[in-house]
Amino acid sequence: MEALREGRPVALFPYGDRVLLWVEHPGGQKGALGLTEAFLLGERRRFPSLAAEFPALDWFERALWERGFEPVGHPGLKPLRRHDLPYTFREFPLLHEVPVGPVHAGIIEPGHFRFSVLGERIVNLEIRLGYQHRGLLSLMPGKGAEAALLLVERAGSEPVAHAMAFAEAWERALGWEAPSRAQHLRRAALELERAFGHLGHLAGLFTDIGYAYGATQVGRIRALLQGELDRLTGHRYGRNFLRVGGVWREGQPDLEAIAAYREELARLLPRLLKNPQVLDRMRYVGEVRRAEALALGFVGPTARASGVGRDLRQDDPLYPDFTPVVRQGGDVLSRAQVYAEESLKALDYALFFLRHLPAGPLALDPPLGEGEALARVEAGRGEVVWFVRVEAGKVVMAEGVDPSFKNWRALELAVRGEGLPDFPLCNKSFDLSYAGSDL
Repeated sequence: MEALREGRPVALFPYGDRVLLWVEHPGGQKGALGLTEAFLLGERRRFPSLAAEFPALDWFERALWERGFEPVGHPGLKPLRRHDLPYTFREFPLLHEVPVGPVHAGIIEPGHFRFSVLGERIVNLEIRLGYQHRGLLSLMPGKGAEAALLLVERAGSEPVAHAMAFAEAWERALGWEAPSRAQHLRRAALELERAFGHLGHLAGLFTDIGYAYGATQVGRIRALLQGELDRLTGHRYGRNFLRVGGVWREGQPDLEAIAAYREELARLLPRLLKNPQVLDRMRYVGEVRRAEALALGFVGPTARASGVGRDLRQDDPLYPDFTPVVRQGGDVLSRAQVYAEESLKALDYALFFLRHLPAGPLALDPPLGEGEALARVEAGRGEVVWFVRVEAGKVVMAEGVDPSFKNWRALELAVRGEGLPDFPLCNKSFDLSYAGSDL
């Protein structure tokens, strides 16, 4: 408990009939994970709930309850993903309720949003997901590395980050390490995926406020960068590139083109974000305070835009002189500014890794041993976590956490006190993955 008070919960998942908690603790040298693991006390799938003291664990405990565990003393137990269990929305007497979804007007993923409003002012938002639940984790046992990665890459909308975390967990479980050349190529693909994703968030924000020029210019460069990701990995979204032990191929992206796109963005993005229309619609809207981000365990740009300066790349020795991009405002504009600056840094690092490729093979097959390990990767939306236990080249168990799973409650906080028409803008400023949260 003391480690949890001083640190940050990373994951909570079942391990047989017990519950395993991973906590990130402060300190440690660059390159160290800084993680502590512990089994929660309890027996027969019952364990004491920690959600009241540590609200960042609330959704984890609800997910465990759906899987047959009982968090004793949980302050508000209800289903998270399963729709075959009874679910009661919070009630606010004398307020009007506005239900939205799960089917939406746009070509987006399904999710239900229940607004309690006073006039057009949002008093409370309750989010119910689970419509994208595919039972992905239950499909993992018995799969070999290649088949498991096919599932992992479809866990959310950031396949490179998910595949990298899963591959590193498998490799650590066996005391193995991918060749240096593969390590650089993995990170180059990861940074291109980050830039591609962040520019998508920005284009969506500009679209939502009717700023067509900004949306089309950012969208144009985003599409060109997606082409470079395709040239590097063989897939427009980076799938089927990583493997346990390294990477499958080494493409030939146009480094001069990437550098040119980076310079164009460096000129374009500051100008777009200072446009009066942008400032008028994004500034002071959808605020999330730093204390809330810390208490609820938000990660990635969601946390960094609220003053939490944490990025897993700080602990990666392959990233030279890394400093997180942090803003203090916690509003839509702050999140847009983080996306913009991180896009530029992502392209800088992608070029760095591609220009400094060490000699060596693309992959080395790990031994057919047994073991278990956890790995984390800083994806575009935040921390991706995968834990895997392997035996004789097969998955015995696997657990994954997409950053969206930790960040959805930030949207519930951001819209409180805002007008109902501001919800789409606040939602897009986080741009979270439904499938990644639902698994």
